[in-house]
Order: sequence, then structure tokens, then C-alpha cells
Amino acid sequence: MSIERRKQERFSLNIQAKISAPGRQYSAPMIETVTANISAGGAFLETSHHFPIASRVGMEFLVTYDDLKKLRFILSIESLKRLADNKVWVNATGIVIRQERTGIAVIFESDYQLTPLKPLS
Repeated sequence: MSIERRKQERFSLNIQAKISAPGRQYSAPMIETVTANISAGGAFLETSHHFPIASRVGMEFLVTYDDLKKLRFILSIESLKRLADNKVWVNATGIVIRQERTGIAVIFESDYQLTPLKPLS
């Protein structure tokens, strides 16, 4: 019997994502991927690319307003209202805690940054 140790609720959401490992190369390429699951504290990203355990990674997630509410990213009510009709890129950093054949598990560091999508003119 396995004991659940996660503190945040996990969601099986296939969110478009990008991941890079700053510091491994001069200009780290962004690897296109999707999440297999995600919570406010971390994510499992599908990738065949190898990232060493304990390495720091940069991530970008393309999320909707509903995704932000589910994940409880730390935002003010006013910020959420402005994003209600749009998708937004959430930029985060984290640490790789597990590498599997199908992807990597990452815990988020506490500083998220939001970049709303701008409509094409």
C-alpha cells in the first residue's frame, strides 16, 4: 500500500509546456512538451530528454484562466480577473526530483511569473 505524500491536489492536465536547463549550456534550448499531471507544487513533464536529478530547470506552461484557478497559482484577484478570457504563459523554475522513461518530475520553486498572451494585430 502506497502512502500519498503530496500536499497539493494533482490534476491530470495535458498543458502545453516548454522546459530548459539553464546553466548546462550557454544558451539552453527550450524543449516542447506537455504535462502528464500538475499541481501548485510541481509537475510531471513528458520528455525523452535526460535531465539529471537535482538539476534546476526553467519551465513555461500555457494555461487558461480555469487552469490557474484549479492549480491555485499565487495571484491577486485583480490579476485573475484581467486574465479571465485569455491564456497566459506561466514561467517557473524548479528542481528535477525524478527521471523516468516517459518524463521528469519537478518541484516548483516559489516564484512564478505570468506573461499574458497578446492578441495578434
